[in-house]
Amino acid sequence: MSIIDNITRAFKHKDYRNFFFWQFLSFTGTWLQGTAQSWLVYRLTGSALFLGLVSFASSLPALILAPISGVTADRFKRRDVLLTTQILCVIQGIILSALFFSGHINKWHILILAIFLGIANSFDVTARQTFIPLLVKKDDLINAIALNSSMFNAARIIGPAIAGILISKYGEGICFILNVFSYLPFICFLIFIKLKEQEVKEFKSSFSHLKEGFSFAWNTLPIKNLLLLLGTYSLCGMSFTTLMPIFSDQILHKGAKGLGILMGASGIGAVVGALFLASRQKVLGIKKIIALCSIISSICIFIFAFSKLYFLSISLLVIIGFCSIIIISGSNTAMQAMSPDRLRGRIVGLFSMMFLGIFPLGSLAVGYLAHIFNAPTAVSIGASIYFLMAIYFSMKVPGLTKQAKELICSQEKASIVIEEQIR
Repeated sequence: MSIIDNITRAFKHKDYRNFFFWQFLSFTGTWLQGTAQSWLVYRLTGSALFLGLVSFASSLPALILAPISGVTADRFKRRDVLLTTQILCVIQGIILSALFFSGHINKWHILILAIFLGIANSFDVTARQTFIPLLVKKDDLINAIALNSSMFNAARIIGPAIAGILISKYGEGICFILNVFSYLPFICFLIFIKLKEQEVKEFKSSFSHLKEGFSFAWNTLPIKNLLLLLGTYSLCGMSFTTLMPIFSDQILHKGAKGLGILMGASGIGAVVGALFLASRQKVLGIKKIIALCSIISSICIFIFAFSKLYFLSISLLVIIGFCSIIIISGSNTAMQAMSPDRLRGRIVGLFSMMFLGIFPLGSLAVGYLAHIFNAPTAVSIGASIYFLMAIYFSMKVPGLTKQAKELICSQEKASIVIEEQIR
């Protein structure tokens, strides 16, 4: 098998290929809107605090709803959940576009719509991640998750870059319109796809169902420590992206076009990182790589905070993007590999809570610190805390390896038994 065949082996599944392509189009539109919205907020307010507040509002629902979304993904057909969230996203995009072109939009409209979108995304992320195992065989799951990350981050390169050009020439509104249309092909795909959904069982109560997921994660040390690292990264490391318009405009003096390039640079690194993960056939050993990337990315974020050189900042963001996808996608893959199928939705829900749910708290904190001090100081404080957690996780890795191996082997054996029963 060639390197390319190895990296793209999940594409042999037709449903996954279609899922991948239409998601890419949709995510490109999402990044168009996200970049335009960020610039619009900055243009309307010029406030680091309000930038942080909007980011906080869009991600806060995940902190509350992500665990519930895991229950939803296990109790209902995941295609139905995805269809519902996609339609809600279209509605949000239409309202945002209408307000913009009517000339009535203000910062509070954006804030409320950000909360609305955050609620939809809280359920969408978990349903989307747990939908992938329905499209590929167990042996191709790691590859499929990694390719999905590469697709998301390729959109993160293209979306902001296009948005930067469109904003500078036509304004933010065109990005909002294009985002609405980008959802439609994916919605059609979900309507017409025929697949065997996961087995949906009756449960005594949603609370006991939720409690079972929390208990498994808390008592499984490899998963518990990965969740703690993700939470710290989301709170103290990744939150610096909230202030990217300020870095682009006030520190690097590159305006809207510079914002698109800076965000795209991080996406380039993330795509490379995702392809690296896709080339791996085994999940074992990924924790050591995650630990190393955590240390490297925390140092790069600290340096980025004080960089006034445009090309240095771009280079640092490429490295940060590479490390970021290793941490996020690698953790997601490892936790799914260690989780039984009946708990998959709930574990992914906890992953979403720590990754997306904690992010708004970091956004609000970094926005407040930037308001009190300045953007470089705020980002450097977060990077320092994240560095300490990265060191702690690195020290824990050797002790977690044995239990992780046992869990992964037990899940592989269980999958073989189920497949034999089906035959």
